[in-house]
Amino acid sequence: MTPSWRDLFLQHAQTPEYRAALEDADDLISRAIDGSQRPYVAFSGGKDSTAMLHIVLQSLPDCEVLHWDYGRYYIPRELHAELIAIPERLGARSLRVETSAEYERLGYSAQNVLGREMIGNLLPAMAADGFDLTFVGLRRQESTKRRLRIDAKRQVGPIAECWPLQNWTWQDVWAYIVAEDIPYLSIYDERCELVGYDRARFTTLFDPEFYAMGSEGVDNVLHWKWRNGPR
Repeated sequence: MTPSWRDLFLQHAQTPEYRAALEDADDLISRAIDGSQRPYVAFSGGKDSTAMLHIVLQSLPDCEVLHWDYGRYYIPRELHAELIAIPERLGARSLRVETSAEYERLGYSAQNVLGREMIGNLLPAMAADGFDLTFVGLRRQESTKRRLRIDAKRQVGPIAECWPLQNWTWQDVWAYIVAEDIPYLSIYDERCELVGYDRARFTTLFDPEFYAMGSEGVDNVLHWKWRNGPR
């Protein structure tokens, strides 16, 4: 991150709007905890889930962290190693990594594995095991689809969801990361220089599901070293 962007986000962290966003997140987490016996945090590795994980851990330092691994075809292993190191650096004491053999079997043809295997199988098994709440890093500002989902309080799977950052802006997220000196994926700095901090997001690489969002062009420009096969 350039010094000018860092200074801009630090300035935003001093605003009343940012302080209100922090209070809103703390209130949502507090109310969710009151009604839960066994919560966990869904951690994707993106900026939103990274900021959310840090906030949740302030109240629940022993909270289990769940990460779904899309496999080496969609997330190069050196990038994945950087990703799964973040929870420990944030103080998480329990990281659970789940995946599917379908990613290795199907390679770049693997589609909707998350829906079939995680939402269809893993989450019901976790609910049966006693998990009753998941913290998810969704924000209204990200897309109309996510705004409608949050407004309708529509959860995915059998476990209740809490969205602590639901009312945050992209400026709030980056301000929190900078102000709290939180580690984040290095891939963001490359993407932000190309598309801007307001639009950069972390998704699976070379994944046809996200081509309509422009990630194919981004990947071809920035991530050519991973383009010729998994590592």
